[in-house]
Amino acid sequence: MLTLDLPAEPYWLDLPRGVRVEIRPVTTAVMAAAQAAAARRLAAIRIADPDLDPDMSRGLSFAFLVKALARHAVTAWQGVGDAAGKPLPLSPEAVERLMDLDDIAAAFWDRATAPVTEVAAEGNG
Repeated sequence: MLTLDLPAEPYWLDLPRGVRVEIRPVTTAVMAAAQAAAARRLAAIRIADPDLDPDMSRGLSFAFLVKALARHAVTAWQGVGDAAGKPLPLSPEAVERLMDLDDIAAAFWDRATAPVTEVAAEGNG
């Protein structure tokens, strides 16, 4: 039996380097919006560079997807500051810069998509 115990309200994720982000649940709508945004960005790069290396294309595809998911899902954060150590206000551009850090992006992806992945795995049992 499939147990639908996905989060219904925003919740906090602990990420590396003392960063915490509050995210809205990763629903079908949130993931579809992220996928569409990532696809548009990659398409623009492929038009500009038709000889784009396939490995770089795959890397950019994932990076754009993580950034788009973060832009659509992150509603608050803690532990993110500017060069002077002053807390940085949340903005779409700042969220994307945070996701440029590989360890942060990988942890964000794994933790943000974990509830959906767990339900999907349960349904495959």
